[in-house]
Amino acid sequence: MVLLALVLLVVGVFRVFGAAPQSPVQGGPRYTELPTLVTHEPDDGVATPPPVQSPSVAPGAANPVDVAASFAASWVQGTRSASSWLAALRPHCTEHLLEQLRDVDPSSVPASKVTGKPTLIPRAFTYAEVSIPLDAGVLKLRLLGPDGHWYVDGVDWDRS
Repeated sequence: MVLLALVLLVVGVFRVFGAAPQSPVQGGPRYTELPTLVTHEPDDGVATPPPVQSPSVAPGAANPVDVAASFAASWVQGTRSASSWLAALRPHCTEHLLEQLRDVDPSSVPASKVTGKPTLIPRAFTYAEVSIPLDAGVLKLRLLGPDGHWYVDGVDWDRS
C-alpha cells in the first residue's frame, strides 16, 4: 500500500512539473538532408599554421639580425670596464634590458668571441628572436621593433 502511494506521488509530481505540452515546434524550413561544404582540395584533417610574419623595418633603420650582431659583438668584450661595456650595449637594447644589465660584471660573460652567423627566428612584425653561436655556447636574443627600429629586450644563454 505504501509502495503504491509512493509510485502515484512520483507520477503526479512528474505530470505537474516535468512534462511540457506536446505541441508541434514552429520554426524555419525542415531539411531532409544536411548541407555539406564542397571543396575541391583534399582535407588532410590538419590545420595549417598561420604564416610567419617577417619583421617590419623602418626606412633607414637596422634590421633585427644586424642589431643582434652588433649587440653580440659588444656583449663578448668582457675585458672592458663595466661602464664602457654598458655604453657599448646601450644603442642596441631597450631601457628595460639596460636596467637589468646595470650591475653585471662584463668579465662574467661566459664567451669571448662570436663564432658563427646570426639566425633570425621571426615571430611577428614587431617581435623576433636571433640565435648567435659564440665560442662557449649560443647567445639567444629577443628583439622588439615597435616602430620598425629594433632593440634587444632579452638575453638567454645555452652552454655548449
